[in-house]
Amino acid sequence: MMKRFEIWQAAVKFEDSDEVKNRPVMIWNDTAFIMAYKMTGTNRGNEKDEFQVIHWKEAGLSKETSIRIEKVLHLEKKHMLYKIGELDPRDQLRFSLRIAQK
Repeated sequence: MMKRFEIWQAAVKFEDSDEVKNRPVMIWNDTAFIMAYKMTGTNRGNEKDEFQVIHWKEAGLSKETSIRIEKVLHLEKKHMLYKIGELDPRDQLRFSLRIAQK
């Protein structure tokens, strides 16, 4: 079972086509389906819909990464490729506080 704040590499379908891209996602919920947040290496800063991961190396990520708060994914276990790491506890707290403000 996947746990909240774990980071996994997943096969994610593009919103506007059938193309699939392997990308990191952060797990939020693992029940009947996996609820995860899309992550991106494109630096958009810490805008209202973006959460910049400060401790990205500690999380097992290879570059600076942001969590796209408005990009919630519903995935199946077959889409999950492998575990990358886990969000650092400091970023977990920051993310939880940010989500609570929405």
